[in-house]
Amino acid sequence: MIPEKTNLYTYHQVDSVKLECSINLDKLFLTERERSKFDKNWKAFLDSDSNNKKIFRLDNNRLTYSSEQLIPAKVDNRPPLLLVLGNPASHSIEAGMFFSFEKDRKEHRFWKDILKPAGILNLNYDNNLSVEDLNNSRKKQLLGLNHNSPFRIGLCVFISMPSASSGSWSGIAGVQKLIGAKAMRRLEIEESKRVLACANNFLINQGAAVAFQKNAWNSLKSDDDPEYSVNLAREGMLKGRLNGMPHLIMKLPAAGWAGDLILSNNAIL
Repeated sequence: MIPEKTNLYTYHQVDSVKLECSINLDKLFLTERERSKFDKNWKAFLDSDSNNKKIFRLDNNRLTYSSEQLIPAKVDNRPPLLLVLGNPASHSIEAGMFFSFEKDRKEHRFWKDILKPAGILNLNYDNNLSVEDLNNSRKKQLLGLNHNSPFRIGLCVFISMPSASSGSWSGIAGVQKLIGAKAMRRLEIEESKRVLACANNFLINQGAAVAFQKNAWNSLKSDDDPEYSVNLAREGMLKGRLNGMPHLIMKLPAAGWAGDLILSNNAIL
């Protein structure tokens, strides 16, 4: 498969979940100061999660890493719903599945406390299965559309670079801490192209996308939609259209996620 290319960023789908990404650091950092900050932070970032050394490869001016994207190829009569998450947790990348487990290796709250109560997705769950078997079961159910949901569910991340699930290098904030705010804005432009291409291919002429992070909302929304604000987000009022795809709805749920993902006639409100 030929990698999808941008000026500073390349990516390609390795298997049903694994995404391989590469960043040209000469393009990402425009000043010596920006690159020096990255070099200074790199070891601490790498050491922040034991899985990072298996996920990341730094070769001079090229940073390559594994990420995740799960888009079922199978089609049925249900409308597609694309969940655009923040960035992957390093341990989930190593485990090979989104939200693989909590710190105590128990079922992740994303599956049991967010999607299920919202009526978005209810996966079969066997308490007797190991974490590894549970991850494989979720993956097969999502890809095979063998789940209780009014939607065909696709999962992608806004920022593809993984980070630790906790601590000072965790989440998207940890990625920005590593590369700096200016480089982060450049990376977001390239990541937005990937997500919008994913949405265009998966959603086609129907369905919706739900963004779970403010930078994702600001980068993926149409020009006519409001910028992210705490008040609008708190009230669940951030609803608009995907950039360049006015026929496709995008929403950012209010705080609490599940309570704001309201279903009516198989549609996100």
